[in-house]
Amino acid sequence: MTKLLAVAPVLILLGSCGLAKAIDYSFYVPEHAEFELEGKCYGIENQPTERLLITDCGGYLNVLQSTFTLGLYLSSERTLKSYSDAAKAYLDSKYEDCEFSEVTDLGGRIFEIYYFCEVQEDI
Repeated sequence: MTKLLAVAPVLILLGSCGLAKAIDYSFYVPEHAEFELEGKCYGIENQPTERLLITDCGGYLNVLQSTFTLGLYLSSERTLKSYSDAAKAYLDSKYEDCEFSEVTDLGGRIFEIYYFCEVQEDI
């Protein structure tokens, strides 16, 4: 029983990664949007010109899946591509010349994407 009590907090911390990210983005980033691409709705939480979290519009189920699977249930390449394409289309609609620097699958069709955009200087 003592071993179980010692392991439980570790499991909770590991499983809360997707949940913690979702909470962080929900409360601490300024832009929250629903974005549609090719008939599919994506929920996007955006920290402008820095990072975003993307999931589908029913994202709460994805957060639960990520939490219960400890973030280990990773998406297929096809799913990753569709979410990356949606994030790129979203960024292209707001900024110019954006590139991804890091894409992390948090499990359960939730992706954290760090990106940077070229700053246009007036001459």
